[in-house]
Amino acid sequence: MAFFQRVFSYVFNEVLVNTLANSKSFQRFAVKTTHMVEEMSKKGVGPQGQLGEKAAEFKKIFRDEMKKGMDTHFGNNPKQPPK
Repeated sequence: MAFFQRVFSYVFNEVLVNTLANSKSFQRFAVKTTHMVEEMSKKGVGPQGQLGEKAAEFKKIFRDEMKKGMDTHFGNNPKQPPK
């Protein structure tokens, strides 16, 4: 039974690949999709760089605020925490 499934799968796959490879409409679809993905990846480079900068800035501010909070609440700061 497994042999027939593999043969059917192979034949079906070959027919499908050959049909799509020779189809002009599928080729147009593939070209349009490729161009769209390339455009989106080019547009994504700028915001990703900005996102990295924002993340680094957030990390620094978050670390500084956490340090202030820890110092205030756990006595590493000469000021007494509010009661």
